[in-house]
Amino acid sequence: MSWLSALLPLITAAALLVGPGYLIARLLSLRGLWAWAFAAPASVTVIVLASLWTPLVGIRWTLLPVAATAAAVMIVAAVIGRALRGSEPTVPSVQTPRATVWALVAAGVILSLQLVLIVGDPNNISQTFDNIFHLNAVRYIMDTGSASPLTVGGMTSPEGGLWFYPDGWHAFVALVAETTGTSVMIASNASMIAVAALVWPASVLLLTRVMVGGHPVVTLTAGVLAAIIPVFPLMLIDYGVLYPYFLALSLLPAVLAATIELLGFASSPSGLTKATLLIALLGGLPGVIIAHPGAFVAWIVLAIVTAGFAYVKFVLGAPARGPLIRNTVFFALALLLAAVAWTVLKPAAEARGWPVDQTIGQAIGQAITLSPTYGNVSWVAVFLLVIGTVGLIRQRSLSAALPIALYLVVAVLYVVSSAMVWPELRDMLTGAWYNNAPRLAALLPMLVVPIAALGGLLLFGWIRGLLAAEGARRRVVATGIAAVGIVLFGGQLYANQQAVRFVSTVYAYGEESRLISIDELELLERLPEETPEDAVIAGSAWTGAGLAYAYADRRVTMPHTLTSLTEDQQLILDELADAEPGSEVCDAVERTGTSYVLDFGTQEIHGARHDFEGLRRLASSDAVTLVDAEGRAKLYEVTGC
Repeated sequence: MSWLSALLPLITAAALLVGPGYLIARLLSLRGLWAWAFAAPASVTVIVLASLWTPLVGIRWTLLPVAATAAAVMIVAAVIGRALRGSEPTVPSVQTPRATVWALVAAGVILSLQLVLIVGDPNNISQTFDNIFHLNAVRYIMDTGSASPLTVGGMTSPEGGLWFYPDGWHAFVALVAETTGTSVMIASNASMIAVAALVWPASVLLLTRVMVGGHPVVTLTAGVLAAIIPVFPLMLIDYGVLYPYFLALSLLPAVLAATIELLGFASSPSGLTKATLLIALLGGLPGVIIAHPGAFVAWIVLAIVTAGFAYVKFVLGAPARGPLIRNTVFFALALLLAAVAWTVLKPAAEARGWPVDQTIGQAIGQAITLSPTYGNVSWVAVFLLVIGTVGLIRQRSLSAALPIALYLVVAVLYVVSSAMVWPELRDMLTGAWYNNAPRLAALLPMLVVPIAALGGLLLFGWIRGLLAAEGARRRVVATGIAAVGIVLFGGQLYANQQAVRFVSTVYAYGEESRLISIDELELLERLPEETPEDAVIAGSAWTGAGLAYAYADRRVTMPHTLTSLTEDQQLILDELADAEPGSEVCDAVERTGTSYVLDFGTQEIHGARHDFEGLRRLASSDAVTLVDAEGRAKLYEVTGC
């Protein structure tokens, strides 16, 4: 299938991510990179707000409620923006520097090319455990007309056991699919590229500007670095697959940038008032929270560290007793609230069982070299990170120490999650991220890019000084610099090529694919012609059969591996092959409306093994009749009841 089929979904995804939020940001007096970087957090917040109220009034999930919500938020933003402009000094109009535009374009193009190479075909899917839920959740939203985080859990827990699920990603992808009429698979891939190419670069460029300044060399370096560190975003569209966390981490740098400037640690202040920054921050956080709470907890940690620096800076200024008491109480309350949120937002204990998988020395090395997954060092990023760190240390100021401190905090958390042998302490520190090292590793690039971008500026100045020499010395220096550059860029290119090659195997259909093989895909694509629209299909989600819901819009009894099965559904999985008129399983078939069965063999995701006796020996069972087959993939109709 040509990528032209993904063009309209890609444009739609980009418009949804940028359009509403950019207008809201402008109405709040944000300009230039600030408006561009906050466009996506504001847009996702609009989508989240719309998803909460639409099921309450019986409106289906379409562009209409999103547009209505965006209009309402724009009115509020206009009123607030006018009030702030009337009570504060006017902020001069900011023209986006050319270097920023080039950096955004470069990052977007490089990331888009990598993702197109990884996905291969726009109809391909991530053949991973979590994607069973992600794809089916999008279909569930389109099917039920509700994108509320309070209802999407009903897909796998009809009895209400999963009362809340952060579905910002799924609500967004459902809009793209519904609006363009494309498949869930193409909508998912188009949305992924839009987030990686548009949201992440703008967000991390803003954080870079706030942390280390907006020099053109810093900006251009940050743009390139944002696109060439495989740990993010490539790892999160491979591992898991963690699309919701990927979206949330793409939004996170922008809200962190606002937090840092609000607390007085901006390297190059934007001129925005504290009130404007606070409104922007509060407007962007809901999008981060509903995209994935793990990113919100990361913001809490990094915001508290920044607040600690602000408190130290305040105390060093020898304040009067009254302000000192007030700020001490405020900081103590912030710590208390952070601790409460840390505890409340921790997932269930059974989900936090990820084991330690390496030594502390290995984990430290991976955190420094940005190589926690694919084993290849991001040489350019690491080289510039070292230079930037030295440059910040030499400044000997709290503002210069903050970027290093934030990086070290995340690096320590990564080491704890992947190597700490004391389980209670490990769970206390990293349980909010499931004690799952890749989730913490994905936070590192956000904090490495600003420091390394400063390293790029320092290196540029040093090289320019060396090249000022005359004659033979200049040629020797130029030759040496070129040689080092070739080695570094060669190593970086190899690291990225290896990462792209590795991740692309996850998205390819093959005879022995992890989740959906070529035969199974062809059978799934014929389901709409071979089954009625109201058909209910039995099958094991572990083998990929549950994806009939996402692919063919046919209800399934097991839409995810972790589905809370009813007694009837469990009975069908256990005894369908032996069904006969008047049996209990036939009664269950009638009550659930189950009319077909997909048999995708015994190969399960992650090499798991689940013996559903009712799905075995179907070929010799009198309970079903073969309707269609493609290789080992078979579709049966339930006819023996």
